[in-house]
Amino acid sequence: MSLMKLYIAMTLDGYIAKPDGNLDWLTSIPYPEDGSDYGYQELLDSLEVAVMGRSTYKEVLKLSPEWPYANLKSYVVTTNPDYPISTPNTFVVSSDLLAFARELKSKAVKDCWLIGGGKVISYFLEHDLIDKLTLTIVPKNLGEGIRLFPDKTKEIDWKLIGVESFSTGLVNLTYER
Repeated sequence: MSLMKLYIAMTLDGYIAKPDGNLDWLTSIPYPEDGSDYGYQELLDSLEVAVMGRSTYKEVLKLSPEWPYANLKSYVVTTNPDYPISTPNTFVVSSDLLAFARELKSKAVKDCWLIGGGKVISYFLEHDLIDKLTLTIVPKNLGEGIRLFPDKTKEIDWKLIGVESFSTGLVNLTYER
């Protein structure tokens, strides 16, 4: 069975995006002088699938002229079954998210990445679908925006399995169930 991984950046005050979904606060962060990519390539190498909400999909499209997940099977979670997709190897999930996620984890050869956003993350947490999470803490406060956990989530115990700090002030905290 594959792992469902949540690898996501958040501000010190718990936000993953500005109120309008904008991620410019995140893209302004420089890479460390040692060339580290905060573990991003290692994550990508472990994956077969990416799952994201509709708003996250729209924001990712704004970040790069090329679809950064062309080597992954990507799924966009939305209530609109006719939502227009403009990227390769990308599909809409609009019903029975629980059954979809369980089947995905059981059939994928490599791991799955839950990219965001907050509502999809809350749903996956509520249904015990996330096995491992890496929170990249960015030393910045936005003051408002989209929270990492916008909805109430149930109580879940996590085990810290890794801490990595970077010269830019970012810290990766990795947990598993």
